[in-house]
Amino acid sequence: MHKQILYILSLMGLLSFAACTNEENPLLSEETGEIRFSVVDTTEVEITTKASHSFNVDEFKASLSRGNESIFSNKKYGDIAGSVITCSASSDYMLTAESCTKDEAESTNQGWGQARVSGKETFAVAANESKTVTVNCGVANSSVSVDFSDYITSMYTSYSVELHATDAASRTFTFDKSNYTFKTAYFNVSESGRVLAYTVNLPNLEKPYPGTLTLEPSKSYTLSVKVEGEGSTATATLGIAVNGELRDEIILPQKINPYQ
Repeated sequence: MHKQILYILSLMGLLSFAACTNEENPLLSEETGEIRFSVVDTTEVEITTKASHSFNVDEFKASLSRGNESIFSNKKYGDIAGSVITCSASSDYMLTAESCTKDEAESTNQGWGQARVSGKETFAVAANESKTVTVNCGVANSSVSVDFSDYITSMYTSYSVELHATDAASRTFTFDKSNYTFKTAYFNVSESGRVLAYTVNLPNLEKPYPGTLTLEPSKSYTLSVKVEGEGSTATATLGIAVNGELRDEIILPQKINPYQ
């Protein structure tokens, strides 16, 4: 179990009169104020995946907008930390920050993806006011890892779990004895959830066991496969843990062939 830092991106506003730097910028008004950025480490969150997460806040991409107008986008935080930005008094600003894009969260590491941290906050800038606007940047995607019991790893020469999101069948992952101890698959998941299809393969099962699981956003899942009992009484079980807590345990209906 690893610890992951939950970063807090703070927007420091020293506001007196408003506008956004360039005199020709249509966002400018007569009232202007100065904005500064800072990053504060405030919270640790337990993330129960095999992957170790370490985020360099200086590499985060920050974007600032007012209504439908972009003030700046995808600026590396390390390049703007400590700088002063002059902005107009207005009620429709939004600050966003992210460790990577959604596409990168599923395409890096040979397609296995990576953990994504992001956050956004809407705020108003008022004239003659000093304020701090804080954006909480938390885990934005979900992860899936697989574990096999000691009995399986010591007694069987082959075993695996294959899985993919049902809306992206071409992005399929196979966890087996060569990689399950260190591999994690990452998925972008909306508030409505995302359906994951999986198949458990053991050499002594009558046939592979298929199933589905609806992923929730910003969760860490572990599928644990074990075999208990001996001979004709042996059974295979699939445990599903979410953020380290067992949520479901399924006894696979397929019979185990004790002679295989």
